[in-house]
Amino acid sequence: MRLEDLVLREMHRAAVEAGRRGIAVPSADLDAIARHAVSRSAAQKAIQRLVRAGSVVRVRKDLLVLPDTTGLLGVDMTDLIDAVAGQPYLITAGRALAQHELTDQHFFGVIVLTPDRVEKLSYRGQKATFLQTDPSNIWGWGEGPGPHYALPERALVDVLNHPRYAVSLTQALDALLLAVSRDPTFASRLLDTVIRYNSPSAARRVGLVVERFLGPETAAPYRDLIGENRAPVLMRPRGNPDGKLDARWRVVVNAVLEPERVRS
Repeated sequence: MRLEDLVLREMHRAAVEAGRRGIAVPSADLDAIARHAVSRSAAQKAIQRLVRAGSVVRVRKDLLVLPDTTGLLGVDMTDLIDAVAGQPYLITAGRALAQHELTDQHFFGVIVLTPDRVEKLSYRGQKATFLQTDPSNIWGWGEGPGPHYALPERALVDVLNHPRYAVSLTQALDALLLAVSRDPTFASRLLDTVIRYNSPSAARRVGLVVERFLGPETAAPYRDLIGENRAPVLMRPRGNPDGKLDARWRVVVNAVLEPERVRS
């Protein structure tokens, strides 16, 4: 067996043992390869030849995607995120909404909340941005192993409060109305999420939206969460500050609050 084939086989073995099938992290895997096959230095040189030959794909210096037995690359961006993100982590924003079929938009950018500083990833035309935050802010995903997608209610609260996550207000409103139409318990879960979010600014924005589209009765519990500060917040943070003030919620409506399906 060629040295390169032997090293490729052992990289697959090490990746499976580490719980990241098809993904090699040489700095972590070389010791395992050396135990079963060849020395670290020989393995490193073989990996370099595999990369040059296109037999494996280098995503970044210490991250490789390995082909399966048919020569195909079965790894996607979320698999890579699961391999490199610190625990816990959360895939939120547009990619999470798409995962739950609350939007028909395809998002090439992936927003990941992580406790560690992680370098951006680019793979197959997609980019993952890792936003470092306190682990206490990373919550709200479904059961089971990764990838860890934010539940719809968590993703919605995120995108309504963080325009830099690259989901438009129109897309967020469409997702809200679709989620409510599909699940009668969604509005209650959204309120629970805002309570846990523990942000008066978030409560104001979501409360205003809920009142306008789901009615005053559904929005009433948000009134206890908006805080005592009289200074208004922007509906779209970092946006143009011009807009009509909603004095009830203390929000400057600096964006069009109208879902796409209402306009069409």
